[in-house]
Amino acid sequence: MHTEFMAFINDDETLRIVRGWAEKQGFPADSVREGGSTLFLNLLESEPAPKIALIDFDGQEEPTRIASRIVSLSGPASRIIAIGSANDVTLYRNMIGAGLNDYLVKPLSTEILTQTMLAASRGESGPGAIKYAKNIVFIGVRGGVGASSIAVNTAWMIAHQLKEKCALLDLDLQFGSSALSLDIEPGHGLRDVVSSPQRVDGLMIAGAMINEHDNFAVLGAEEALDESIHVDTTAIAALLKEMRTNYRAVLIDLPRHLIPSQKRLLATAHEIVLVTEMSLIGIRDVLRIRTVIKGLGSSARITHIATKIGANRPPAVDDTTFAKGAQAKIDFVIPDDHKTMVLASNSGKMLGSIAPSAPISKAHLDLAKYLLGPEHGTQETAKTQGGLLSSLFTTKPKQEKQGK
Repeated sequence: MHTEFMAFINDDETLRIVRGWAEKQGFPADSVREGGSTLFLNLLESEPAPKIALIDFDGQEEPTRIASRIVSLSGPASRIIAIGSANDVTLYRNMIGAGLNDYLVKPLSTEILTQTMLAASRGESGPGAIKYAKNIVFIGVRGGVGASSIAVNTAWMIAHQLKEKCALLDLDLQFGSSALSLDIEPGHGLRDVVSSPQRVDGLMIAGAMINEHDNFAVLGAEEALDESIHVDTTAIAALLKEMRTNYRAVLIDLPRHLIPSQKRLLATAHEIVLVTEMSLIGIRDVLRIRTVIKGLGSSARITHIATKIGANRPPAVDDTTFAKGAQAKIDFVIPDDHKTMVLASNSGKMLGSIAPSAPISKAHLDLAKYLLGPEHGTQETAKTQGGLLSSLFTTKPKQEKQGK
């Protein structure tokens, strides 16, 4: 069986950095070993190559020849990333020509490691690379801010309005609301999926999924409240890997109490959406969660969404105070529309289905386009009903002055 990741490092400083990074990703302690390319070649004599290998080539007199041999012995299923002290364009080209996926120059950083490993795990090397799903994590920094509602409505927009295949993974196995919001029966089997990494496969996942639409699949549950449920970080990684070729996007509704156990998910996500209220407590918790994400070396773009703001619900703090305290500006405001939300909730329908032209529905569609990428275009800025921020969509340079 191929292990997920291994590293073979020569010098102490790089060893310290890579070990710290690997620990935060949830990899076993023995996945990072002292010793470079020679040690890796010795390992290949008795064990299969890992899926991703980080190999130190310092000290090798013929690095290109050794690289070719490693690629040949590892096989096409493995992705080999070289590191070294030589900052030489010719060496880089020769190593890539030998079949390596990348060559990194020391000193390394956790950010570079995360970006490189993500690219390798997605298969983003070389022409004609397979396009994998974008993993988008939604977190409500406080209870009741509406993160789950935003996640399910955004997923619906991706599937129904943007016509892209989308999956929603609700990791609140006991209090999750995704199935109820969509008026579908929760699936059976998600608990087994998230607790049994060695058993995760396409058939097991298909059995736990409920299809709301040809383009929209939901993984959710309503487990008993008197039992403790373990959500295994390796199982989540295996689940997302199995799903990555079948969808354009996988949206993950992550309860904030799972943040400590799901660091690997946060470190490898493509997008992270933090949903907050405009208050001092919201400032505090956005800052705390951002600090955790930054400490993981994540390369994800973090999007900040403010809710519970309207003509009759002024924010507790203004946008300037929030941006200064949280060290981040608000990117979207979801308009306060209690009447439409109640109608959607009671009918088991999504906002885009019952009120497609309402500002709150348009805000979710803009968010879906933004998260999916430029191929779906950029919406013109719209005005919030509450008048706190000048737009729902504040990513253009001319709008940044409001968050300073």
